[in-house]
Amino acid sequence: MAGWQMECCGTPFQVGSSVSWRLRPPTDVGWLDTVLHDSVAATIDAIEDHHGDSSVPPTMATVVSIATVHCRFAPEPVAGSGVVTPVVAAEKWNSDLGDRRFAGFLVRVVAAVPNDE
Repeated sequence: MAGWQMECCGTPFQVGSSVSWRLRPPTDVGWLDTVLHDSVAATIDAIEDHHGDSSVPPTMATVVSIATVHCRFAPEPVAGSGVVTPVVAAEKWNSDLGDRRFAGFLVRVVAAVPNDE
C-alpha cells in the first residue's frame, strides 16, 4: 500500500484486522527492487487502490503481517537505501527514519473464501 494512499483516504488497520479492499494487479513496483535489492517486487500480487476502478469488487481479507518501507529519494528512489520494519499496526501518518522517507506498507493478507452454500 503506497504511503500516499493511506494518508489520502486510508483507514488504519492492524495484524488480525478484517479489511475490504479494492485490489488491482501490481504496477510500478520495480522501485522496490531498486531500494531493497531482494526481488520483493516479484512477491507482490496485488496493490490496494482507493482511486482505481470502482467497478472492481472489494476483496475481504484478514491482515496477517505488516511492514513499513522507508528509503531515500534524490529525487528518484536511491538504490540500496530501503529499510523494511515489521509493525503490528498501519497508522494513517508515519514518520520518516532520518533521511529515509516513509514510502508505504508491505501487507500480507489472507483472502476470505466465499461460502457457496
